[in-house]
Amino acid sequence: MLVEKETSRTSTIDEIKKGDRRYLQQLYNQYRKEFGQWAAKHYQVDDDVSGEVYQQTFIAFYYNIRDGKLTELRSSIKTYLFAIGKNLMREHFKSTKRVAEPMDLTIAPEEIDEGVMAKYEDTDLKDRIRSVLNQIGEPCKTVIELFYFKQYAMDAIATQLNYKTEQIAAKRKFICLKQLKSLMQGK
Repeated sequence: MLVEKETSRTSTIDEIKKGDRRYLQQLYNQYRKEFGQWAAKHYQVDDDVSGEVYQQTFIAFYYNIRDGKLTELRSSIKTYLFAIGKNLMREHFKSTKRVAEPMDLTIAPEEIDEGVMAKYEDTDLKDRIRSVLNQIGEPCKTVIELFYFKQYAMDAIATQLNYKTEQIAAKRKFICLKQLKSLMQGK
Protein backbone atom coordinates (compact mmCIF):
# COMPACT_ATOMS: atom_id res chain seq x y z
CA MET A 1 0.00 0.00 0.00
CA LEU A 2 1.22 3.47 -0.82
CA VAL A 3 1.76 5.82 2.09
CA GLU A 4 0.98 9.43 1.34
CA LYS A 5 3.15 12.21 2.69
CA GLU A 6 3.33 15.89 1.82
CA THR A 7 6.39 15.36 -0.40
CA SER A 8 4.84 12.34 -2.11
CA ARG A 9 1.98 14.38 -3.57
CA THR A 10 4.26 15.89 -6.19
CA SER A 11 5.87 12.53 -6.87
CA THR A 12 2.40 11.00 -7.28
CA ILE A 13 1.65 13.46 -10.05
CA ASP A 14 5.07 12.82 -11.61
CA GLU A 15 4.60 9.03 -11.51
CA ILE A 16 1.20 9.28 -13.15
CA LYS A 17 2.56 11.60 -15.85
CA LYS A 18 5.35 9.07 -16.55
CA GLY A 19 2.70 6.45 -17.22
CA ASP A 20 3.73 4.06 -14.43
CA ARG A 21 0.80 1.65 -14.70
CA ARG A 22 1.80 -0.40 -11.65
CA TYR A 23 1.90 2.71 -9.47
CA LEU A 24 -1.44 3.84 -10.89
CA GLN A 25 -2.99 0.43 -10.09
CA GLN A 26 -1.65 0.56 -6.51
CA LEU A 27 -3.03 4.07 -6.07
CA TYR A 28 -6.39 2.99 -7.49
CA ASN A 29 -6.61 0.06 -5.09
CA GLN A 30 -5.47 2.09 -2.07
CA TYR A 31 -8.71 4.09 -1.74
CA ARG A 32 -11.20 1.80 -3.50
CA LYS A 33 -12.55 -0.07 -0.48
CA GLU A 34 -12.68 3.04 1.71
CA PHE A 35 -14.53 4.93 -1.03
CA GLY A 36 -17.08 2.12 -1.26
CA GLN A 37 -17.65 2.24 2.50
CA TRP A 38 -17.98 6.04 2.43
CA ALA A 39 -20.44 5.92 -0.49
CA ALA A 40 -22.54 3.23 1.20
CA LYS A 41 -22.66 5.22 4.44
CA HIS A 42 -23.40 8.65 2.97
CA TYR A 43 -25.41 7.79 -0.13
CA GLN A 44 -26.89 4.36 0.67
CA VAL A 45 -25.70 2.84 -2.61
CA ASP A 46 -24.68 -0.73 -3.35
CA ASP A 47 -21.22 -1.95 -4.31
CA ASP A 48 -21.97 -1.80 -8.04
CA VAL A 49 -22.87 1.90 -7.95
CA SER A 50 -20.01 2.86 -5.63
CA GLY A 51 -17.57 0.85 -7.78
CA GLU A 52 -18.77 2.53 -10.95
CA VAL A 53 -18.58 6.00 -9.40
CA TYR A 54 -15.11 5.27 -7.98
CA GLN A 55 -13.89 4.18 -11.39
CA GLN A 56 -15.24 7.41 -12.94
CA THR A 57 -13.65 9.35 -10.08
CA PHE A 58 -10.24 7.81 -10.62
CA ILE A 59 -10.45 8.31 -14.38
CA ALA A 60 -11.26 12.01 -13.81
CA PHE A 61 -8.30 12.23 -11.40
CA TYR A 62 -6.01 10.61 -13.98
CA TYR A 63 -7.15 12.87 -16.83
CA ASN A 64 -6.85 15.99 -14.65
CA ILE A 65 -3.18 15.12 -14.17
CA ARG A 66 -2.56 13.96 -17.73
CA ASP A 67 -4.19 17.05 -19.24
CA GLY A 68 -2.34 19.43 -16.92
CA LYS A 69 -5.42 20.59 -14.99
CA LEU A 70 -3.92 19.23 -11.77
CA THR A 71 -0.27 20.11 -11.32
CA GLU A 72 -0.11 20.41 -7.54
CA LEU A 73 -2.12 18.73 -4.81
CA ARG A 74 -2.96 21.06 -1.93
CA SER A 75 -4.89 18.35 -0.10
CA SER A 76 -4.37 14.64 0.32
CA ILE A 77 -5.02 12.38 -2.65
CA LYS A 78 -7.89 10.85 -0.66
CA THR A 79 -9.54 14.24 -0.09
CA TYR A 80 -9.16 15.11 -3.78
CA LEU A 81 -10.62 11.77 -4.91
CA PHE A 82 -13.52 11.92 -2.46
CA ALA A 83 -14.39 15.47 -3.56
CA ILE A 84 -14.56 14.31 -7.19
CA GLY A 85 -16.54 11.26 -6.07
CA LYS A 86 -19.01 13.40 -4.16
CA ASN A 87 -19.73 15.45 -7.28
CA LEU A 88 -20.04 12.36 -9.46
CA MET A 89 -22.37 10.77 -6.91
CA ARG A 90 -24.62 13.82 -7.16
CA GLU A 91 -24.59 13.53 -10.95
CA HIS A 92 -25.55 9.89 -10.58
CA PHE A 93 -28.54 10.87 -8.42
CA LYS A 94 -29.59 13.55 -10.89
CA SER A 95 -29.50 11.07 -13.76
CA THR A 96 -31.53 8.53 -11.78
CA LYS A 97 -33.89 11.22 -10.44
CA ARG A 98 -32.96 10.29 -6.87
CA VAL A 99 -32.33 13.18 -4.49
CA ALA A 100 -29.21 13.16 -2.36
CA GLU A 101 -29.76 13.62 1.36
CA PRO A 102 -28.59 16.85 3.04
CA MET A 103 -25.90 14.89 4.91
CA ASP A 104 -24.23 14.43 1.51
CA LEU A 105 -23.16 18.08 1.40
CA THR A 106 -20.05 17.59 3.50
CA ILE A 107 -17.36 15.03 4.01
CA ALA A 108 -17.33 13.76 7.58
CA PRO A 109 -14.66 15.31 9.85
CA GLU A 110 -12.77 12.02 10.08
CA GLU A 111 -12.42 12.06 6.28
CA ILE A 112 -10.84 15.52 6.07
CA ASP A 113 -7.18 15.72 5.18
CA GLU A 114 -5.19 15.34 8.39
CA GLY A 115 -2.51 17.76 7.16
CA VAL A 116 -5.01 20.57 6.66
CA MET A 117 -6.57 19.96 10.06
CA ALA A 118 -3.17 19.76 11.78
CA LYS A 119 -2.23 23.15 10.34
CA TYR A 120 -5.60 24.60 11.30
CA GLU A 121 -5.33 23.21 14.82
CA ASP A 122 -1.98 24.89 15.37
CA THR A 123 -2.85 27.67 17.83
CA ASP A 124 -0.74 30.46 16.35
CA LEU A 125 -1.79 29.74 12.80
CA LYS A 126 -5.39 29.28 13.88
CA ASP A 127 -5.38 32.71 15.54
CA ARG A 128 -3.77 34.30 12.47
CA ILE A 129 -6.26 32.68 10.10
CA ARG A 130 -9.19 33.69 12.32
CA SER A 131 -7.92 37.27 12.40
CA VAL A 132 -7.43 37.43 8.63
CA LEU A 133 -10.82 35.80 7.95
CA ASN A 134 -12.47 38.41 10.19
CA GLN A 135 -10.67 41.15 8.26
CA ILE A 136 -11.69 39.75 4.90
CA GLY A 137 -15.39 39.90 5.77
CA GLU A 138 -18.37 38.31 4.10
CA PRO A 139 -19.00 36.53 1.80
CA CYS A 140 -15.30 35.65 1.49
CA LYS A 141 -15.04 34.39 5.06
CA THR A 142 -17.88 31.93 4.52
CA VAL A 143 -16.67 30.82 1.07
CA ILE A 144 -13.17 30.05 2.35
CA GLU A 145 -14.42 28.28 5.48
CA LEU A 146 -16.87 26.16 3.49
CA PHE A 147 -14.34 25.18 0.83
CA TYR A 148 -11.15 24.68 2.83
CA PHE A 149 -12.29 23.76 6.33
CA LYS A 150 -15.61 22.03 5.72
CA GLN A 151 -14.57 20.59 2.33
CA TYR A 152 -17.75 21.71 0.52
CA ALA A 153 -17.79 21.32 -3.24
CA MET A 154 -18.45 24.39 -5.41
CA ASP A 155 -22.04 23.35 -6.14
CA ALA A 156 -22.73 22.98 -2.41
CA ILE A 157 -21.23 26.42 -1.75
CA ALA A 158 -23.37 27.90 -4.52
CA THR A 159 -26.46 26.35 -2.94
CA GLN A 160 -25.49 27.46 0.57
CA LEU A 161 -24.86 31.07 -0.50
CA ASN A 162 -27.73 31.24 -3.01
CA TYR A 163 -25.50 31.76 -6.05
CA LYS A 164 -27.10 30.86 -9.38
CA THR A 165 -24.26 28.58 -10.54
CA GLU A 166 -21.19 26.87 -9.17
CA GLN A 167 -19.09 28.95 -11.60
CA ILE A 168 -20.15 32.07 -9.69
CA ALA A 169 -19.09 30.38 -6.44
CA ALA A 170 -15.75 29.39 -8.01
CA LYS A 171 -15.13 32.94 -9.22
CA ARG A 172 -15.97 34.29 -5.75
CA LYS A 173 -13.53 31.78 -4.21
CA PHE A 174 -10.80 32.91 -6.61
CA ILE A 175 -11.36 36.57 -5.71
CA CYS A 176 -11.48 35.76 -2.00
CA LEU A 177 -8.26 33.73 -2.17
CA LYS A 178 -6.44 36.66 -3.76
CA GLN A 179 -7.66 38.90 -0.93
CA LEU A 180 -6.72 36.30 1.70
CA LYS A 181 -3.20 35.84 0.29
CA SER A 182 -2.73 39.57 0.20
CA LEU A 183 -3.81 39.92 3.84
CA MET A 184 -1.66 36.96 4.94
CA GLN A 185 1.38 38.59 3.34
CA GLY A 186 0.58 41.83 5.12
CA LYS A 187 -0.09 43.84 1.96
